[in-house]
Amino acid sequence: MSSPLKDTAAEPVSSPLGKINQHFHQCYARRKQDFKNKLSQGEVLLIIRMDNRLVASCGDDIQEFTVNGETYHQLKALAHSTLAAYYTLLHSAPEYAVSLLANWLPQIKSEAAPELASAIAAIIRQLLGDAQKHGTINHLQIQRYANALEPVFAQLLVLSAEDEVKQLHRQLTLLTSRFDIPTSDSFFIVFGGPQARSRELAKLVFTKWCDESDDLLADSRHHVRYFENATTIADAIELVATLMADRELAQTFLGRAEGLEQDVLGKAAEKVIARCWPRP
Repeated sequence: MSSPLKDTAAEPVSSPLGKINQHFHQCYARRKQDFKNKLSQGEVLLIIRMDNRLVASCGDDIQEFTVNGETYHQLKALAHSTLAAYYTLLHSAPEYAVSLLANWLPQIKSEAAPELASAIAAIIRQLLGDAQKHGTINHLQIQRYANALEPVFAQLLVLSAEDEVKQLHRQLTLLTSRFDIPTSDSFFIVFGGPQARSRELAKLVFTKWCDESDDLLADSRHHVRYFENATTIADAIELVATLMADRELAQTFLGRAEGLEQDVLGKAAEKVIARCWPRP
């Protein structure tokens, strides 16, 4: 069962204020459309980190680059091979697990990280030998396996981050040279996914890019955004139009451009909560 969100734009329905509130929302929607028009006319550049791509949208001009290429996928597969061995030994019949892993070991190779691939194969081989010797897998064996893998995982993470950061930097350089749009008229958006890794790394790169820009005086947080559950360029356009409309309102009525970056009731709520729950 699901409970759909209610539209409160016409509330309070029992008062003339409901119609005034509804009129505000209509005006706000028209102002957002003005900003969407700016986006569609190519006056604002959107750079979006989605799935394994970096997508740039400037009006009708859309460019795509692959961020996670062969190197990244080899490194990820190496890491996953260690977990595949763990699950296989833990949840499969011993004879089947030993046969499968013995077949895998010669195949654990990688041009991206040959020494790490050899180290991983040796660590899995050790675990396999323990399983064959004792006829079972116990917690101590798994703990030794995990401890042996810890430095390997650390190196895989560094190599993966290095590959992705270099890819993003190269692609951002290409995109900004192609589109003659200042950073102050650009938005960098990270689409949410199941892994926090993709969100955090891309945000760090985008923020650094904005901080190092010579044509951005405002806080880079306005231009770098994370968007949960977004999947399309249209979603990004909707987000940016909202940001631009809200920033305009906040600067005019709250005295600071980032005034609507948080729940406007938040500060007032802190005071009310303090009164409701006084300190002893």
